[in-house]
Order: sequence, then C-alpha cells, then structure tokens
Amino acid sequence: MDPISLILGAILVGAAKGSGDVASGAVVDAYNGFREALRRRLAGRKPAQTAVEEYTADPDNWRPALETYLQQADAQKDEELLASASAVLSAADPDGASHGKYAVQIYGAQGVQVGDRNIQTNNYRSGP
Repeated sequence: MDPISLILGAILVGAAKGSGDVASGAVVDAYNGFREALRRRLAGRKPAQTAVEEYTADPDNWRPALETYLQQADAQKDEELLASASAVLSAADPDGASHGKYAVQIYGAQGVQVGDRNIQTNNYRSGP
C-alpha cells in the first residue's frame, strides 16, 4: 500500500474502530499512537489538521485536499507515522494484515491504485 493511502486508511479505520465502548484495547492504543504521530507531523498546519477531522466525516470530498496536505508535510517519509498507521490497520484487521493486505510495495509504476472499492481514471499523454 502506498504511504499516503496507508495513512488515509488508518485515519478512517481508527475513527470507526478505535473509539467508543466496543473498540478493542489494541485498536484504541494503536489509534491513539497514530493520532499523536499525525498531530506531530501536521503541527503548525491548521488547514491540514482541519482536513483530517473533515475527512473522517466526509472522506469522498476531503480526500484530495488531505492527500495534498499530507504530501506537503512529507508524511509519506515519516517512518514513525507510517509504522503507527500500519499498527492501526493491523490491530483493526488482523486477518488482512496476516495475509499481507497492508504490505504492498510499488516501484516505478504509473496509474496504480491499491485498496478496496476504488474508482480511478487515468489520462496519459504521449511524448512530443
């Protein structure tokens, strides 16, 4: 899974499964650690912090903005943040994690999308 998708997935899964009375302790702990790492990465970036909160309520509309903010903050290079995002997904979906669902590596590819229930449109231009 690409780093930004990993972070976005952890935000949604953690918000859905990492809060409330029915959440397991492992998911809550992993989500709390992830949220703290995300807060540190986005410190001083109020629009990005707002986008995280809005994304949990309306992921379809806020995903593009949040992806941009995460890239601008170099979140995809933050090893602690990525490890904590992976921990959230693993705690929330141990079966998927054990089957490698959250361990996708893609190098030098174009037009690749990883995840469940995605829609993608690619427009490629030929060279001069």
